[in-house]
Amino acid sequence: MIRQVPLQDAHILLVDDHDDLVENLTEILEEEGARVSRAARASEALERAQSGFDVALVDIRLPDATGLTLLPELRASGDGFSEVLLITGNASLDDAIEAVGREAYAYVLKPFDPADLLATVGRALEKVRLRRESRDLERRARIAEKLAAVGTLSAGLAHEIRNPLNAASLQLQLLERRLVKVSEDPKLLEPVSVVQNELARLSHLVEDFLRFARPADLHLRRFDMAILVRQVIELLVPEAEREAIELRCELHEPQLHVEGDRSKLQQVLINVIRNALEALTDSGGSVDVSLAREEDMVVIRIADDGPGIPEDILLRIFEPFFSTKPMGTGLGMAISHSLIQQHGGTIAIRTEGGTIVDIHLPGVV
Repeated sequence: MIRQVPLQDAHILLVDDHDDLVENLTEILEEEGARVSRAARASEALERAQSGFDVALVDIRLPDATGLTLLPELRASGDGFSEVLLITGNASLDDAIEAVGREAYAYVLKPFDPADLLATVGRALEKVRLRRESRDLERRARIAEKLAAVGTLSAGLAHEIRNPLNAASLQLQLLERRLVKVSEDPKLLEPVSVVQNELARLSHLVEDFLRFARPADLHLRRFDMAILVRQVIELLVPEAEREAIELRCELHEPQLHVEGDRSKLQQVLINVIRNALEALTDSGGSVDVSLAREEDMVVIRIADDGPGIPEDILLRIFEPFFSTKPMGTGLGMAISHSLIQQHGGTIAIRTEGGTIVDIHLPGVV
């Protein structure tokens, strides 16, 4: 008996200009729960592949290229972990050898048995998933190493930095008061204001260090997440309106209770939604926040219609000290990730016509 790996939610790319075959394959794969994208030409396939796929089925003979020349470009697209199966009705030894040399997962001959094909696609998909899981484990190990480093660093430097910061801030306040008595010229006070702002930013960075390296104890209590989401939206709507961004909220159930630290979860929501707003600052657009129950989990989704996040950045989004913002500390999403994990939940980010952040938290009745 052929062991078949489930194809549920797998993204399969079909590249073939034979309409009847494509229709047949699409029906077979979708019946197994896969999502299917189709392309009749190599150029169209490369365009579709940029948004990512799991496994591609590619005909060797295409109108504008061969499957053999397309194969390495497809493998390099997306996150680089996808697999490609070549299909052909005119098999040749040279093609088969070249397919192996270009690292095709399989070389499938037409006509093929649907069960055999599904089994082959399933094995390719399993390999893709294992490689991605391995990558995720490596990423978590890197984060854990940085966590340990931050803990050691913050313990040794926090007080050393805080004391001179406080002293400098007090002296600046004293200087400002004395300058005001001497002159009301704003140009005289401007340098003081600049230094005060920089000191405040440095103080905020130290606080982020401590919050991330030494997470505070959670004060758990049962509360309605729907109320918290509404309050956060009301708080951030003025910021959105200033940038011509529409911030919308959709609650699928009137009450969704969780047991958690309300202030910490509010901190996470504000951080994630503000990131979405910042992604639209130059272009405008919309951010949709939804809340729903999935089995025993409460799911908060924050989706924007911005440009999305490149794959190389997406892979590092939760790493401490990694930031794409000129003045960012690189700790905001790392802290959010840590807080959600402390609550027994998960936070995941993906690009799909914009950026989508899904936060899963255990629900309570």
